[in-house]
Amino acid sequence: MKKSEKRMILILVIIAVIAIAVFVIVRREDASGMQQNAGGQTSQSGQMGEANKDSDLVEKLKDGTKLNISDKLSETKTFGNYEVSNIQLTEKNGESLILADVKNIGSTKMEMKFADIKLVDKEGNEITTLQAVIGEVEPGATVQLQVSATTDFSDAYDFSIVVNE
Repeated sequence: MKKSEKRMILILVIIAVIAIAVFVIVRREDASGMQQNAGGQTSQSGQMGEANKDSDLVEKLKDGTKLNISDKLSETKTFGNYEVSNIQLTEKNGESLILADVKNIGSTKMEMKFADIKLVDKEGNEITTLQAVIGEVEPGATVQLQVSATTDFSDAYDFSIVVNE
């Protein structure tokens, strides 16, 4: 092999090593930004830091999920012997999902109940009413409420719950 051919091979090897190193670093940063904590919630450092604002009530995450950020919607609410907290409203691929913790703040066991969840916009106009089931809850215990719909309601401002007795 000529000296110029050896030099060319050496340059190509160096370029390949640099390209692989850059690729590994970029992949590692992407992976660390999408890690999940023990509760299954996406960590704020990677997803939210680079989120795109879709409206003043919605942030769009890297994976395309719309996350409702309305302060009013996320407030802890009390109705009857129930306290609703940790409210999260998301939308992905045309499906809206509401997750919340429902705590029995009464002194007696609450049997399974049906409820209507009314979503409203900033002006207080009803967007929709969704049907939900609140599972059986012992005094002081918490269950998770999960309601989904095949329509995008991610831009809701607030909600109310009416338990059907």
